Amino acid sequence: MPRSFFAEEAAFMDLLSFMYSNTLSTITPTALLDVLMAADKFEVASCMRHSSRLLHNLPMTCESALSYLDLPSSVLIADAVLPLTDAAKHFVAARFKDITKFQEEVLNLPLAGIEAVLSNDDLQVASEEAVYDFVLKWARIHYPNLEERREMLSSHLCRLILFPYMTCRKLKKFLTCNDFDPELASKVVLDALFFKAEAPYRQRSLAAEEGNSSHHRFVERAYKYRPVKVVEFELPHQQCIVYLDLKWEECNNLFPSGRVYSQAFHLGGQGFFLSAH
Repeated sequence: MPRSFFAEEAAFMDLLSFMYSNTLSTITPTALLDVLMAADKFEVASCMRHSSRLLHNLPMTCESALSYLDLPSSVLIADAVLPLTDAAKHFVAARFKDITKFQEEVLNLPLAGIEAVLSNDDLQVASEEAVYDFVLKWARIHYPNLEERREMLSSHLCRLILFPYMTCRKLKKFLTCNDFDPELASKVVLDALFFKAEAPYRQRSLAAEEGNSSHHRFVERAYKYRPVKVVEFELPHQQCIVYLDLKWEECNNLFPSGRVYSQAFHLGGQGFFLSAH
């Protein structure tokens, strides 16, 4: 018989034992997870809380964290396991904080793992455009079917890309990208442009996210290349005005030999960047 049958049977016996003794002899992550699933199936809330606490106290690995993130939705909505799943999200986010350094590993993560990584406001990336390119690369590997990929991106990963911090040049490419639903893409780009151009809209968007512990759609990450605002003119000749906004403390931190570089911007077919020293 398949091993899963024996694991399920062992978990059920452990559950029965807990109902009589209020303790669990099982100590391995895999076995405790089986007991947690059995407790959820038979709605034994006390055992769910107990096994969840035991799992939370065990040393976490990438493999165990991903298994906690992959729990069925019936378990995930239970208050008993929220501390466990939250700890798993933080573990995965911290483990893969630098996408560039762990690119191959992150490309192999399941959907729940990618969501945890991209939800991290402290994600270390060159720019938000690098995040966008990475998401597309991951999606095309894991969802080769276009319709399934478009559905997954629309319902899961699109909301984790900070489009307001992408250049207008990249937003134009996003608008014509076949991987995304055209109606959703138009709405996202419109929001991003309003955020860039309208100070009151930007202030309202940021204020709405204050105190929200979930992922922030408008809070800038710590990019290697800082976003710029570009205003382009065609007349009387082709030109642009570029703004690189730095806070007082950021300028202060440049002393004595620090440097800050901007995203690239384009004029007349040529790429440029700003730097502050």
